[in-house]
Amino acid sequence: MESGEARRITRLIEANHSRKEALRSQLERLSALLDEQTRAQGTLEAAASQSNKRTMIPLGSGVQIPVTIEEGALPVIDIGSGVQIETTHEKAIQMLSQRNAELTNLIESMVEESRGIEATILELTSQIEENQPETTSESPIEPTNQESSENQPKKRTPRRKRGTELTLDD
Repeated sequence: MESGEARRITRLIEANHSRKEALRSQLERLSALLDEQTRAQGTLEAAASQSNKRTMIPLGSGVQIPVTIEEGALPVIDIGSGVQIETTHEKAIQMLSQRNAELTNLIESMVEESRGIEATILELTSQIEENQPETTSESPIEPTNQESSENQPKKRTPRRKRGTELTLDD
């Protein structure tokens, strides 16, 4: 294999690693969003079955505020671009369920894409490895030197304590 071809394949491997890392980052954000929406759906389902009962509403950063859910209170849901609507509990739960299904499908497709990228990286890596000159088989390995060095105890170098030894500047 020519060195130019090897460089091209190496650049492809690096590009695929970058794509895989970007996908991993997106998957983390989407998973966090899915968790948040799933919690919101569960909370909304629990709140729909209660009326005139006290509950805690999270404000963020571990801060919550106790509130009483009034009879007939309707949830307000963001439908996009900062537009919010007041709707029934059932409709809001249905909308969150649909969003969760869409997110789950998107996450699954991104995981498949990530697997495809990993397969491409492995294929490109094997191409480089197959076409590398076999330099390791040409040079004989001397097992006696390795075994004798493994059996000998390693010399320990004394550790230096920082700030206690004199230097040329002193």
